[in-house]
Order: sequence, then structure tokens, then C-alpha cells
Amino acid sequence: MWYIVIIFISLLFFILIRPKAIKKTKSKGLAPFGYSLFYTDQNTKNKNPNVIYKKLLFSEKYNIQGKPDFIYKKFNTCYIIELKSGAIKDEPMPHMGDLLQLVSYFLIVEDLYGYKIKKGKLIYSDYCFVVRNTRALRKYLLNTLEDMRYMLKTGEGEANCSFSHCRYCMCRQTVCEFYDNL
Repeated sequence: MWYIVIIFISLLFFILIRPKAIKKTKSKGLAPFGYSLFYTDQNTKNKNPNVIYKKLLFSEKYNIQGKPDFIYKKFNTCYIIELKSGAIKDEPMPHMGDLLQLVSYFLIVEDLYGYKIKKGKLIYSDYCFVVRNTRALRKYLLNTLEDMRYMLKTGEGEANCSFSHCRYCMCRQTVCEFYDNL
């Protein structure tokens, strides 16, 4: 029954947040003018001593970790870019997991380095989304993390399962029954 509430909250989230925080565009350029590379998860032969390469970033405050594709810095602000190999086609919004991944990078970088994050970018093969770091997105992520941790702790709840979403999930063969049926 509570999954109906989650679906309703998700729809409400898209209706209220979309126009303010997320903008779909064809432009796939990386960082805005004046930003310099601060961190990358990409392999390169010629390493710049001022750039952090392939380090797993961990936030103790939020107990989350990740490796964004690119972080660009300008003074005390950062711009985070996450590349996705898939296409978004006619979808008006990025995939929810990708959006939450980018927002989690906002929190990690702010906690770890103390830099402000105003915006980030999700770049798909056909479209790009510029995502503002809003209070509503952060709250949605924190609520989702709380729900996930509750599911891991109690085994209660229902997951939105599919092979493409679940094949690398940390919950497979734990609280989620879907993976056992593949």
C-alpha cells in the first residue's frame, strides 16, 4: 500500500520540481566558461598535478560514496558532470536513478571539499540535462536514502525491479527477491 504513496510523491516531485531545477537541452558541452578540471574518473596518460584522478569520494556526513565523471572548479564553486552511455529519446526527464546519482555527488563534494555546487549536468548520448542543486532535490535524495536503508535493515518495502536496473544493484540477493528470478 505504501508504494502507492511513493508513486504519488514521485509524480508530485516531477510536477513541482521539473520546471525549476531541470532543463533538457541538445548541447553536450562539458563545463561552463572559466571552470577548470578539478577531478576526473577518466583514464589519461598525461596527468595534471592539480587534478584528482579516479579517487572514490566518500561523505561521512551522508554515508554515501561515488566517483563522478568530472568535477570542474571555479573559485569556491564546482560543476559536476556525469556521462551516461544510453539515450533518453523523447523522455522529458532524466532517469530517476541518474538524477539521484548526480544529486548525491552534489552532497558528497560539498561535504568533502566544502565547495558550493550550483549546477551539474547529466549527459546522455542524445540529450543533456542541466540540473540545479535545489533544496527540494536534496531532500528527495535524503528521503530516498532513508527508505533504501530502511529496506536493507528490515527487508520491508517493494523495489522497482528490472534486469537493466538490478544487475549491478547492491541489494540483489539480499532484500530484493527480483534478482533470484532472473
